[in-house]
Amino acid sequence: MTNQITWAFSGRPATLEEVQQQVGFGWNTLVKELIAELFSLGWDGKLYQIKEKFGGLRFYIGEGSDEIHAAIQAAEDYSYKLCEVTGKAGELRDDLGWMRVLCDEEYAKAKEKKNVQS
Repeated sequence: MTNQITWAFSGRPATLEEVQQQVGFGWNTLVKELIAELFSLGWDGKLYQIKEKFGGLRFYIGEGSDEIHAAIQAAEDYSYKLCEVTGKAGELRDDLGWMRVLCDEEYAKAKEKKNVQS
């Protein structure tokens, strides 16, 4: 097994950086560690989609063992405690017009920007 990530719909190879670009910079380490763990558990590398949804990370694959799916669930759960912008401790914020996990500093910036635009 070569530890190659492949976009499952197109069959096109993907780099770690390309996968990480699908979500906020603050989750890059989380995604990198998740992918390494998945490969160590025997993941075939086929990735259907990675994105933010309802404030949290979503990592969609096809087949995988219970351990693989548990690792994905753990990373998705942890994303709700990690600022998607900075990677610092964060919390789910739902009063900005959309749901995001932000640290206090990024939350303050987002609130200020929203108030300026209002």
